[in-house]
Amino acid sequence: MTSDATIRRATHEDAAAIAACYRDAYRVGAERGFPTRMTEIGADTVYEWLDADAITLVAEPGETNVGDGGSGGTEPDGSQPVVGTVRLLEERETPYIERLAVVESWQGNGLGQRLFDRAESIVQSRGYDTAQLTTYDTHPFLYEWYESQGYEPIETHEKPDRPYDYVTMERRFE
Repeated sequence: MTSDATIRRATHEDAAAIAACYRDAYRVGAERGFPTRMTEIGADTVYEWLDADAITLVAEPGETNVGDGGSGGTEPDGSQPVVGTVRLLEERETPYIERLAVVESWQGNGLGQRLFDRAESIVQSRGYDTAQLTTYDTHPFLYEWYESQGYEPIETHEKPDRPYDYVTMERRFE
C-alpha cells in the first residue's frame, strides 16, 4: 500500500475537511483512553487556527486512494477530502510541531511520516536547529515513534488525575 496523496499548505476553505480529519484520527487515541477535544472539533475552531501565525499542511488523496476502497473523489460540498494534516507553530523560540493526524483508513502507509518530514523540512529551511512536540508518555505507539524520529524527552508535565503524563520532546538537527 502506498501513500498516494498530495501535501500542500492549508487554506481557510479546508477548515471543515481538516476538522473531519481530526475527529476521525483522534477518535482512535480517545478509544484507547487518551481523551482529547479533537474528537469534537468543529470547522469554526480550525478556521480560527488557520488565522494564527502557523503553518498547517494537509494531505489530499491523489488519483487513487488507499485504505478502505474509497476513491480520490470530492466531499459532498465539492471540496477535496483531507486525509492527513500537521501544524507547525513558530510563536515560540523553538518551532513546535503539533496536531499530526491521519484518518484511520490511511494510517500505516507512510502518510504521517511524509507530513512529519515536510514539517521538519520547513523548520530546517527557516534556519532553526531544533524542533519540539508534546505527546503522552504511555501512548501505545506515538512516544516510541517520535523517539525513532530523533526526538528526546526534555520535560515531563505530570497529570496526577490521569494515568499518563505529557512529555515535551525535542530534536536537534545536524
